[in-house]
Amino acid sequence: MAPDGSPLNPNHVSNHFQDLVGKMGLPPIRLHDPRHGAATMALAAGVDMKVVQEASTSYVTMSRCVLVVTS
Repeated sequence: MAPDGSPLNPNHVSNHFQDLVGKMGLPPIRLHDPRHGAATMALAAGVDMKVVQEASTSYVTMSRCVLVVTS
């Protein structure tokens, strides 16, 4: 949300994220990608899968994380 209470423009948020990624010297990633990493780390740390799933609210995120953690 912008300081005046209006919604943020999704393109501006994505562009700002890409600028930050570039300034940090990270490889190109999408704004959505850190969610997968956070869920994977939580599962690897022993957080219950249902808790991670409810926090991420994304079936795709869970299926990708389970593949990473169990393989």
